[in-house]
Amino acid sequence: MAEEAAAWREPARALPLRWGGYRGRYVAAVALLLAGGLLVQAASVYAGYLLVGGLAAHIAGWIILPARGPRRVAIALPSALAVGSLLFGSAGSILLVIPLAGWLYLRQRPAIAYLVTVLPVLGGLVLSQLYPQYGHGAIVVGVSTVVLVTSAWLGRSITKSRPISSQSRVKVR
Repeated sequence: MAEEAAAWREPARALPLRWGGYRGRYVAAVALLLAGGLLVQAASVYAGYLLVGGLAAHIAGWIILPARGPRRVAIALPSALAVGSLLFGSAGSILLVIPLAGWLYLRQRPAIAYLVTVLPVLGGLVLSQLYPQYGHGAIVVGVSTVVLVTSAWLGRSITKSRPISSQSRVKVR
């Protein structure tokens, strides 16, 4: 099993890229996704430009992430809207399951890896009970980010622990 896990390779790495290298695009995409989400959270009635800039950066992150083009476009807007839902308060953190599901979809994770989508929902439910007031946004965003990143890594770990034979069924289109 250890040999099979060691032979595992990220499915998106096999995609032919029209521009740039895999690592550069991946790092830039993750940075844009996170920075865009944080800019959205810093927005207010008086700083609407942060909302526009944050949403643009977040969508750009999805667009440059190494993955199949139609998949990237399909998840960009729903993810940006889910990130923006945090502006309504801690209950909006439940919707962060959308960017996580999009991440798993773009990274071509098997169906079993989608079990991790329950974590942001549970985290959002707990956060909405612990911090019902809008003033605790920094805590909610910080905890939600940790939950999302952890969930994505768990999804990757689940994928890597799967036998290679099941990975061969994943088609890179």
